[in-house]
Amino acid sequence: MKKKTNTVLHIRTRNNKIICFLVLSFSFLLSYAQSYEECFEQGLTAARAQQHEQAISHFQQALKLSPDNIRNALIHANIAHVLLAKGEQMKALESYDLALGIAPLNIPILQARANLYLTLGNHGKALLDYTKIIDLDPKNNDALLQRAYIYQQRRDYHSAQADYERLLHLDPNHYAAQLGMAILLQHTQKPQEAIRRLTLLIDKHPEKAELYSVRAEIEAEEQMPELAIMDLDKAISLEPNNTNLLLTRAYIHLKEGNKRLAKQDFERAIQLGIPRGQLKEELKQCR
Repeated sequence: MKKKTNTVLHIRTRNNKIICFLVLSFSFLLSYAQSYEECFEQGLTAARAQQHEQAISHFQQALKLSPDNIRNALIHANIAHVLLAKGEQMKALESYDLALGIAPLNIPILQARANLYLTLGNHGKALLDYTKIIDLDPKNNDALLQRAYIYQQRRDYHSAQADYERLLHLDPNHYAAQLGMAILLQHTQKPQEAIRRLTLLIDKHPEKAELYSVRAEIEAEEQMPELAIMDLDKAISLEPNNTNLLLTRAYIHLKEGNKRLAKQDFERAIQLGIPRGQLKEELKQCR
């Protein structure tokens, strides 16, 4: 097999000095490109196998081989994904920043950073990212839903409603948007309309325990304990180990003077892991 070598180009100057330039052969350039691709692919393979340190090492090697490559945005994003898997959220955020510094209009990376901001409780920066995504892609359901949630948490109910309505216009059967709108109506002092919407949603999704739970909460607030208990009974039949549902029903039983049933629910919640000391006062009231 013929050995491939690099070419040395000699240039003679006026002073008769020779300057040598190393001209890289095509085969060397090709192997260089392959090395970048190989490191990238090896990083992806290691990440899929949850070999976090190896994945990061491969990705970083690719960055060294081609520091100005536009595809480095994807490498930084993948490093961020690996760091999240390791639980290193702040370092992951830094990697997303680097990725977006290269590709500021990349919607998947913007969405990943926005979701991380939301997880970290930084609603302000998450809101900025979700808004940028919606500006780039007005029909992005996920960004509309998350922005509506942030607006709702901030009690900017008008903006939240606008996003929910926009989302439902795009997808009239969007489950999360329908539920979000019902909860929004509860918060804006429209309980009957909230209950009506939840009832329609329950007809479509009778297997969803959370729907009965939300409706029960509104019914309890509206002084309809019997209906609230019925909804909680159904929710608990769907999720018998849900301690939040059990405690909610227990408190309603206790408020209505049904100490025996309240105690049963409190005891069941304790069996499922709620510390007995946490319910010490409630158990006293059940005597």
